[in-house]
Amino acid sequence: MADPFDRARFAATVRRRLDGISIRQAVATWPTLNVAMISRARNGENLTIGSFLALCKALRLRPMDFHVDGAKRRRVTRKTILQQAVTASVPCETRSAP
Repeated sequence: MADPFDRARFAATVRRRLDGISIRQAVATWPTLNVAMISRARNGENLTIGSFLALCKALRLRPMDFHVDGAKRRRVTRKTILQQAVTASVPCETRSAP
């Protein structure tokens, strides 16, 4: 399943915008950001939508520039949910037997 978000491009853009600025300086400059958020963005790791939008606003990036057109998402329906494998219920091993 393709991801409609170009994570590598976003990470490269964030690194380029913060070139020469330490993470601590960036947090001091933009109080809405935090160290973990900037680190995740620089390394191309998963971000929440709120973190992504906060970074875009602080660094003056356009969020739609990182959207990949034509990325197909898996369709989830009731039928596909019912066809998923379910772990069988088993008794707990830590309970003492009566």
